[in-house]
Amino acid sequence: MQWAARALAVLLCSLLAYALAALVAAVLPVNRNWQAVAPDHGVTVWLTTNGVHTALLMPRNAAGVDWARYFSPADTRAPAASDRYEMVEVGWGDREFFLNTPEWKDLRASTAFHALVGLDGTVLHVEFTTAPRSASEDALPVTISHAAYGRLAAHVMQSLRLDASGNSTSVPAHHYNDHDAFYESHGSYSVFLTCNQWTRNALDVAGVRVPAWTPFDRPLFWQLRGREASRASGTD
Repeated sequence: MQWAARALAVLLCSLLAYALAALVAAVLPVNRNWQAVAPDHGVTVWLTTNGVHTALLMPRNAAGVDWARYFSPADTRAPAASDRYEMVEVGWGDREFFLNTPEWKDLRASTAFHALVGLDGTVLHVEFTTAPRSASEDALPVTISHAAYGRLAAHVMQSLRLDASGNSTSVPAHHYNDHDAFYESHGSYSVFLTCNQWTRNALDVAGVRVPAWTPFDRPLFWQLRGREASRASGTD
């Protein structure tokens, strides 16, 4: 009983320390002075979330970056329909979690455990879609320079696991809808490197204002909206 009580105390303290570290890091901005560029002088990407997982919504072909080189509508269940969309939404995450947990009701304890300790591989989830009509609670536009977009795209490309010919490898027979596909990826998911941290790192290399560290989705939106508020008030 004493051992169990000590183990529980250690677990609770660890969870509390993790939450506290995430909260502190969430309010510490990196690239504090970042400013968006005019839409006609840069590339607009979108920060999106499904309420838990963030992703990057990018033009299929812009600023010399053609995602058709890596992501093909032919890998979806509806190639012709997918090919009509002008954007690709890309997110990174734990392989088992992404492939076998399409909904929260499908989540198993073993899947969650493997993801948290980094025992599985990772994949990129790619969906062919359209840009939102306007900003919302779950989608924010971020317009960056062509050079910054090149750095962001390089971060995404570096995550892809390529074969000997330099081609991406799709994961067959796994889809959430008719217009998405999964691709083999590098890296290990953990409590310290989550899907949201991956998105944060991509925006960071592009020079965008982001939190110092964020295992969760909302701090990314807080920092971007904080930037909007500071510009509106003339402060920084």
